[in-house]
Amino acid sequence: MGTNQRNSLKVFLEGRQAQGKKFTNAIIIHSIEKGTGRKLTELRKTYSEDALFKLSLQFVTTTKKALCTALNIPVEAGCRYKRSLEKEGKLVQSIDEFICPITKHPAHLISTNPNEFESLLKSNSSQLNLFRNES
Repeated sequence: MGTNQRNSLKVFLEGRQAQGKKFTNAIIIHSIEKGTGRKLTELRKTYSEDALFKLSLQFVTTTKKALCTALNIPVEAGCRYKRSLEKEGKLVQSIDEFICPITKHPAHLISTNPNEFESLLKSNSSQLNLFRNES
């Protein structure tokens, strides 16, 4: 494969990845707007950044990076908001890891929706039960 072909392929794949991120952001924003009944621009005027982070996780269960990207919140701030909500018992992180739609790396899902807590805290892996005595 020649250099020009490799560069073209690289540009094509980067473009596809950017489209995937835009699509993911659009889905997250749509879910938040549908759940609240208000546009994201209105929500930004009404809520502080940390309150918007918490509110958004009522309507979408996703990775911290995906949520921060969609809401245009610095990831470092998202880390602080997540930890604060965890300490208050208002946010739960999944036991299992999933592939983040933004980074394409394993990450935990997070949510502030109490209806999601049980499923996030239940592992889908049978590896934990490997040595359980069933007699």
